[in-house]
Formats: sequence, structure tokens, C-alpha cells
Amino acid sequence: MGNLARIKSRTREEWLAKRQKGIGASECASIVGLSPWCTASELFELKTGLRKAQDLSDNADVSRGVRLEKPLRELYKANHPSFSVAYHPFDMLYQKDRPFLFATLDGEIKDAEGRNGVLEIKTAAPNGKAGWDKWRDRVPDQYACQIWHQMAATGFEFVDLMAALYDRESDMAIRTYHFERSDYEEDIAYIVEKETEFWESIQSKKIPPMTIVF
Repeated sequence: MGNLARIKSRTREEWLAKRQKGIGASECASIVGLSPWCTASELFELKTGLRKAQDLSDNADVSRGVRLEKPLRELYKANHPSFSVAYHPFDMLYQKDRPFLFATLDGEIKDAEGRNGVLEIKTAAPNGKAGWDKWRDRVPDQYACQIWHQMAATGFEFVDLMAALYDRESDMAIRTYHFERSDYEEDIAYIVEKETEFWESIQSKKIPPMTIVF
């Protein structure tokens, strides 16, 4: 915690400009080849200005996620009355020796024992049995990467991921997944290594090698 720093922004536009100067949690899965939406090469092009980010503001799933974030955060607070939950929408948290690796959190938690944690909020509509299996006693790989990145950036001791999952009838199930930092130290170290290599490729303007996941 002594190595934790924070960059504040007043507006989303200011935050987006600062976000270009490093790697955020949602970009981690692309770097290690586990993102279903963006490859490492595509992320490289976005970070170096060779490609423009897609505007997802009109996407129905994205819009629903934005609308549900606040009520889900309030529900988490109601279910954990002994916890404090702070929300700073445009703050970027990072370790002083890794200013290029940061996280903007859906909530900053302090539990009843005074430990610091991350609240991550997700909405998803899993597709069929295979889609739901990815949420059975675990979270999809791309979100696991995001959690490890957040622990690396903040130094916090745990993450609670709260997910609102929709079925085909639009019925919603709310699940909370708990992750202790001590159980994932090797994964966190791997993420830091790969993201450091990727950022070095950004600095040198050399396209990163393709990551193949079996």
C-alpha cells in the first residue's frame, strides 16, 4: 500500500486521454491472448494511434451495464454493511514503480478487518450451456485477467466481482465471486511480466509477438 499512487481526472474526456498513457485492467486479456474482442496487435494499434477506438455508446449490452453499475454497487453495500465502499469514477490507481499499469475501479472496499479490496461489477448474458459454464464457480478467463491486473495495480488484498447474469427470458441472477490476492500471486506476477513487455513494445513502436493460448 505504501507504493500506491493515484491520478485524478475531472471529466471522462480527461480520463480517456490519460488512459492512453498506460495499460488499464480491461486491456489485460488482449495482451495475454485471452480477450474475445481485441487482439494484442489491435491493442498495439489503438495505443500507438494507428487505429481509432470503436464507439460502443449505442451498444445495448454496454448501455445496460452502465445503467446497472450504480444499483449493483448499492446492493453490494447493502449486503456488506460492515464494509466501506468508495467510488471515484475517474481516478487511476497504480504502483509508483509501474506508472504505466493502472486501474480505475467500480468500487474501493475496506472490509471489517480494515483490509483494502476491489469491487468489480459485470453484466453479461451467457450464451447457452457453454456460456453459463464459464460462470459456474469461476469467472470467464478475460475477467480473471482483469482481476489479477487490478490486484497488481492497486496492491489490494482481495477482489469481489459482482455479476448480473441474464438468461434468454431476461431473468437476472446476481452472483458475487471472491478472490484473495494470496491465492493468485503467480498469476499476478505473470500478468505484470507480460504487460511490462507489451508496454516496452509500445515505447519502441515494435508490434508485439502473437500470444497463442491452448
